[in-house]
Amino acid sequence: MKTWKKRMGFFLLCMLLLAPQITVCADRDDEYSDEATDDEIADAVNRLSTYYKNVKLVNGDDLSSEQLKDLEKICNDARNYIAGTDDITRSQVDIHVSETKALMDAYVEKCLSRRPQSTIDYLAVGNMYDSPVAQYGEGVVLILPILNLGTEKITNVIVTPVISNSVKEWPFEISRTGYAEEIAEIPGSSTMEEAYANHGEVRYALATRQDVLTGYYKLDFNIVYEREGKPEKAVLTTYIKTIGKADSGSIDEEEEEEKLSTPRIIVTGFETEPKDVYAGSTFMLTIHVKNTSSRTAVSNIEFDLKAAEEGEDDKTLYASFLPTSGSNTIYVPSIPSGGETKLQIEMSAKADLVQKPYAIDMTMKYEDSDCNPYENLTSLSVPVKQLSRVEYSTAEVLPEAVTVGSQANVIFNVYNTGKTTLYNVKVRFEDETVSGGDCFVGKLESGATGSVDAMLTGETPTMDDGMIKTVISYENDAGEVTEVETQISLFVEEEMIDDMSYIPEDMPPEEQKRFPIFPVCIAGGIVLAVVVIVVIIKQRKKRKAQKELEEDLADLAREADAENKGE
Repeated sequence: MKTWKKRMGFFLLCMLLLAPQITVCADRDDEYSDEATDDEIADAVNRLSTYYKNVKLVNGDDLSSEQLKDLEKICNDARNYIAGTDDITRSQVDIHVSETKALMDAYVEKCLSRRPQSTIDYLAVGNMYDSPVAQYGEGVVLILPILNLGTEKITNVIVTPVISNSVKEWPFEISRTGYAEEIAEIPGSSTMEEAYANHGEVRYALATRQDVLTGYYKLDFNIVYEREGKPEKAVLTTYIKTIGKADSGSIDEEEEEEKLSTPRIIVTGFETEPKDVYAGSTFMLTIHVKNTSSRTAVSNIEFDLKAAEEGEDDKTLYASFLPTSGSNTIYVPSIPSGGETKLQIEMSAKADLVQKPYAIDMTMKYEDSDCNPYENLTSLSVPVKQLSRVEYSTAEVLPEAVTVGSQANVIFNVYNTGKTTLYNVKVRFEDETVSGGDCFVGKLESGATGSVDAMLTGETPTMDDGMIKTVISYENDAGEVTEVETQISLFVEEEMIDDMSYIPEDMPPEEQKRFPIFPVCIAGGIVLAVVVIVVIIKQRKKRKAQKELEEDLADLAREADAENKGE
């Protein structure tokens, strides 16, 4: 018996001397072979979103708007990190989700200045060491740094790993009867820096099993301690990388087999009919879903769709999309293993939606063949467009008739009467009798007015009714060009030769004296005066018509505003 004890003691001593100092790290930057899939990343992002919504639901009334923004930033930073980090591993994803939940809870408790109800969310594993690696048959020293994120000191901290005789759950040899380690106290902290400075830690000398699987093991530790003399409990989780024999298998393969047994419903795509959804229109939404399990069918499936709410405050919130049937729930009796189905629901978009994508959250509740309940949440994004509209005033053309080579000034206004911004607004004139006049108005916000001031040059005499084609073009947010056509009236005439004082050269001198130059000049002046008066009268009529059009447009705008407020 003594010989056996000496050998065991010698073995443990050698193991401690030869083992590298490797520790657990909650945030890793190393490259791993267990890269997270897109579905796993999406699931982690959804879990963080759901957790944030629940925290906000419970504590939202007690937090200020600034505190809610800070809480949302903690969640968004974590989601962006998980979704935007290349080659992120499953271990990193799980650790980041766990730490972010702890940070959100700690922030809420700090804002509310109250003692935590469940301190499991106020203890965390520190990330101050390198990632550990345990190879089959060799020993490791596992260091678990513990952060106290609460403001009160905790004492009599007992840390015990959750041990199993299954190689899938515990990668180390069970060489003793108890693994409990004690930390006398861990001071409270008001900042993360203080929490790291005041952290406590426990160390375990462990021997890796010969039949250990290759991959990353999840290790849970039960924590029992006292806060202000009252006992509390928590569970901390960390991970360790293991290297098994060539034929030992992978822990990831074991996890994948377990995942295959859990039925999951995912959205593989969706479309709308018509393809472009406009504000105020009705459309058919078709969603394609699939049961990813290759073993288990799902049944009694309920899909609940809820569109994002829009509005300036709580009193004016409303759903951006509403089902035309009045129900936003779709029921499907069953989907076989590996099977797909499509969901269809007719919805209407609110008329006053701005042009942008709108989210639709879809909750999926279902059961497997053993009647075990499951629930999942996913989101769709449906772009909504607004019809662009332009109006224009009556053009003022001065003068209304020009000779070849002369110029006329064309002035009118362009009004953006739609709810979208118009880009690169231009005006051009298309007629062989004139040239020039192209005018660039630029960007027009909703409700804005642009002015057109163009100069047209007469090129050839008018041979028709004198109506010149005018084209107003603009682009929407997607760069699609729309053209609106109108007309202006402008006559181009041949250049007149002033021959009222002309006297034929072969006329005798005595006849030249009798030539009625003065009466002809008087007659020409009278004709010119009449033409000027007619032009003035026409201009006054057009100004009056333009004023009436502008008043009508203003009345239409007021009626539209009244209708929107009534909705």
